[in-house]
Amino acid sequence: MMKRWMLISLLAVIGLALGAFPAAAAGADTLVVVQEAEPVGLDLMQNSIQTTMSVCYNIHDTLFHPQEDASVLPALAEKWEKTDDLTWKITLRKDAVFHNGEPVNAAAVKFSFDRVSKEGMQSPHKGKLLSAFTELAVVDEYTFTIKTGKPYAPGLYILGYYLPIVPPKYVQEVGDEKYNTDPVGCGPYKLSKWMRGEEIVLERFDKYYGPQPAYKTVVFKANPEEASRVASLLTGEAQVASAIPVHQRKKIAGSGKAYLTNQMGVMPYLGINTYEAPFDDVRVRQALNHAIDKALIGKALFGGKAIICNGPISPRTFGASPNLKPYAYDPAKAKALLKAAGHADGLDVRLAYPTYMSQIQEQAEAIAANMGKAGFRVTLEPYERAVMWERYKGKKHQLYIYWWDDAPEPDRYIYSLFHSKSRDYYYKNEAVDALLDKGRTIMDRAERAKVYAQIDEMLYEDAPWAYLYIVPEVFAVANDVDYQGRRDGFLNMRYAKPKK
Repeated sequence: MMKRWMLISLLAVIGLALGAFPAAAAGADTLVVVQEAEPVGLDLMQNSIQTTMSVCYNIHDTLFHPQEDASVLPALAEKWEKTDDLTWKITLRKDAVFHNGEPVNAAAVKFSFDRVSKEGMQSPHKGKLLSAFTELAVVDEYTFTIKTGKPYAPGLYILGYYLPIVPPKYVQEVGDEKYNTDPVGCGPYKLSKWMRGEEIVLERFDKYYGPQPAYKTVVFKANPEEASRVASLLTGEAQVASAIPVHQRKKIAGSGKAYLTNQMGVMPYLGINTYEAPFDDVRVRQALNHAIDKALIGKALFGGKAIICNGPISPRTFGASPNLKPYAYDPAKAKALLKAAGHADGLDVRLAYPTYMSQIQEQAEAIAANMGKAGFRVTLEPYERAVMWERYKGKKHQLYIYWWDDAPEPDRYIYSLFHSKSRDYYYKNEAVDALLDKGRTIMDRAERAKVYAQIDEMLYEDAPWAYLYIVPEVFAVANDVDYQGRRDGFLNMRYAKPKK
């Protein structure tokens, strides 16, 4: 009995000793990335959530690689020319193959393009692509033409984000549902395994046409807890972490173990169901805009680094109107607008938000407290990611907080979120539709900017959102890794390498 007790005690001591040390760091050839949420799928065509797309862009590839000034560089497309106002002729490189050996050719591009509109696909990128592109025709094995219904200025940029090229034979064999969990791409990394709730392991694709990534293995993990993500970085369990809240940044910067690099600007917005009362009345929507103290929230939650939004187009995006000023925080004016709209006693409203969004609970509570002072009695509705998204698509929200990034090309998000032929979930304005259609057809940049300024001003007055702020986001990166965040905010690990 004594020997058994001593053995148990010894094992306990050993266990405590081992527990005192952090988990072993990944090998030199392995990079561990921790995000705030696990992907919902791995087919880039079927998914549009940021954390999902970050993983997908490591597996999939597109015709072009978008740049931070809204230009593009060659990717699968080697060269291109505009043969007329509505047609691009594009030539593919000949050394690209899919992870299963299928060739990346014009037939694969056409299959991928046609897949967007396939019955049952319901791609969230359908509006971005098919609202502009009308036809893709194969010329020869490595050449094709793609047409638009009208001149489309951001065409190559949009193709660079939203048309992943997939292997026809494999997709037809396994079907779209399985492809979403077991994709075969032609990007720098191929899927090794996906252990749901634990990790996604990617392995370097040795036959990738471009420069070989520096790391042989990339592991994506998900952790919704902000403090835990930071801890995993500082203990060496991870080398890159996303969604670092403002109050954790000093800890990282002062740790001597990691540094911060710019990500994108996350642009939270308060969406409104304008189809139903009481928010079908523009006065109620404007009252909501006057009810939120954006400057105080920016100072309290984001260390004064938040950029206040004037309208729906980020001040950092080309085409934002220079004539707009943010809606002033004015609870008295908000109450007066509510009274004029027939709601002198205030309103009971519901505000939904996704629980995985960085600092979202603090934001929702602060916004609700502001609204309360202006006559809105708010019930908060927190939803986990999948439920929030399904309710969003099902038009079940009354008010909701979501976000977009302030991309350099306004068509990338303004068309998708506001054109009635794109999503059409909560807002429709034929005048805005017409301007959005016009803006994408103008090839002269200065003239395009004027149209988007009009859109910005029109949506400012119509107030289909409560305009909030932009939070310049950051990634945290271990000192032994060289990785600079990109404006689009995606964690594309082809650009990461050991620091010399």
